[in-house]
Amino acid sequence: MRTVHCMEYVHSIQYHRRSRNGRLTLSYVESVTDHGWYIKKEADWKSRYTIACATEYLARVSAEAGTFAITVWRESERVCTVGIDWNPPNR
Repeated sequence: MRTVHCMEYVHSIQYHRRSRNGRLTLSYVESVTDHGWYIKKEADWKSRYTIACATEYLARVSAEAGTFAITVWRESERVCTVGIDWNPPNR
């Protein structure tokens, strides 16, 4: 019997809220199994994909408005970091 190893696409997404004095505080951590960061090669794809994931997540957890620095990790490798000004949709 042969063992086939599959690629693992487990990522940790860290959401740091930026305060008015510029300090970053870890607010949320999400673990996802997703290969979306690797499906396109365009220079800005990872950033755009991260923003799409973050928008969905922040809405789901009912995060308050604010500025976030969002970092995606795959094991110990940083995939990308983006900043967003989050304004939740009207509830």
